[in-house]
Amino acid sequence: MPVPGLPEDLPLVEGRECGPCDVCCVALVINDPQLQKLPGHRCRHIARSGGCGIYKTRPHTCREFFCGWRVLKWVRPELRPDRSGVLVQLHGEVSRETGEMRMGVMITLLNGASLRAEGLAETVAAAVAADIPVYLSVPGPPGHTSGRARINEALREAVLTRNKPAVLEILRKSRAEGRKGRFVPVALPPRPQA
Repeated sequence: MPVPGLPEDLPLVEGRECGPCDVCCVALVINDPQLQKLPGHRCRHIARSGGCGIYKTRPHTCREFFCGWRVLKWVRPELRPDRSGVLVQLHGEVSRETGEMRMGVMITLLNGASLRAEGLAETVAAAVAADIPVYLSVPGPPGHTSGRARINEALREAVLTRNKPAVLEILRKSRAEGRKGRFVPVALPPRPQA
């Protein structure tokens, strides 16, 4: 889904292809007239070798979605979601002061190993330094909501002093705190009858 305030056809980063990556096909909720899937559950169309088995005829929602790794040049190349365990998504934020929508990012750490992903600290620091709203998301159990919080303020000092270990420690603590949250089952509306 396009994020308000961004070009309708956001260009893809040259040389970055989804290939066998199917993280979005598992991690995200899909609520499309053609396909409904709860977060944390594998889409029934994932091919045995990875990637989408119906790529050429995939639903509209899937056609419109590209992760941040595909559309944001400043997201480090090493953060391809299936290799890093880090899913970067565009995320709109409404300013409390002006009511305007501005682009931000949602960084989902899919597992504990995500914190060791090469390029994670640098990517998060680049966004914070550029004053881009950064949200950390921690997935709940399959079929449940995720925990999320804006982390710019918590990271500001570590980013300003270029303290990579401190950035990673704040992310680790934030993820651990997020895992203690209350996760609620996701309920999708009934599919429309054809």
